[in-house]
Amino acid sequence: MSRPRYRVLADQLAEGIARGDHEVGTRLPTEIELSAEHGLSRWTVREALRCLEDAGMISRSPRSGTVVTASRPTDGYQPSASTPDEVMELVNRARLSKPTVQEVVADRELAERLGVECGSCWHLLAGALVLRSNPRVTLCWSENYLPNMSSTEVLRKGKFTLADVEGLTLEQVVTAETMRPEVAERLGVAPGSPALVVRRSHFDDEHRLIKVGLHTHPGDRYRVTTIFHAPRKAT
Repeated sequence: MSRPRYRVLADQLAEGIARGDHEVGTRLPTEIELSAEHGLSRWTVREALRCLEDAGMISRSPRSGTVVTASRPTDGYQPSASTPDEVMELVNRARLSKPTVQEVVADRELAERLGVECGSCWHLLAGALVLRSNPRVTLCWSENYLPNMSSTEVLRKGKFTLADVEGLTLEQVVTAETMRPEVAERLGVAPGSPALVVRRSHFDDEHRLIKVGLHTHPGDRYRVTTIFHAPRKAT
């Protein structure tokens, strides 16, 4: 059975974006231009673009047109969160793939990255964060530092509810860094290439640090966008 034409076009466009034909932040041709280029109806082109939008690779608006937002499918995944509900949304969309556990002592560099004391001891649960809906899609390299070994099982199994974050204070810091060689190898990108790193620190109601997560994303696949409307001045 042959695939629908819109699906074929969606795959062609996705492959072109992955090759770098259309870089993140640039506009795709218009529906009319794509229709003429591929000899397809505008309905077929529109459906193909809808597939890419659903995969999180493009965003569309009347003013900005069709803008590339990720070089690979993300299933709507966004690297940052601003509410507990959005944290749960991240958890529901992704899981750790074949995570490893080890004990680490924070040297000066790691202590600075985590915002903890130099010489402090942690249990590290690390692995590739992948889409639950498509485990072949790697979102980022996830490092989770916990003071207690027992807490790693909850992360390993990936079974969370809002009750698990109830009463906690989450501090989120997003930084632009260069990709560390050991992480670059796991993500299949060039060492020293741009990276978007999200650090989430979890504190209990007595402000004790109970978890630090470092999530390193390839810089060319994601961007954090905030849209707001300024109120009109009264005339």
